[in-house]
Amino acid sequence: MLRQITLEQVALNFKTTVDEVKERHEQLIVTQGGQPVAALVSMDFLQRWLTEREKAFEFFKDLPTWDSPYSEEEVEADIEQAIREVRAEYQAR
Repeated sequence: MLRQITLEQVALNFKTTVDEVKERHEQLIVTQGGQPVAALVSMDFLQRWLTEREKAFEFFKDLPTWDSPYSEEEVEADIEQAIREVRAEYQAR
């Protein structure tokens, strides 16, 4: 559950607030002057998020980069060829 809490409320009830996050798995947005300034989440939530983040970075690491060995013209030619092949298959039906 995601809810907002003021920094003043956190300061006055720190232990209770941390216990709520830990035991109820609450996700808190801490505000100061009406603006979000921090978040409090359980360690379980943070660990899951870090694991998923690492998986995402691994996925992106394997994607081709702009320094690809293929020129823009080669890529465009491959795309045009693929389009021609798909259209030919479609028309053959």
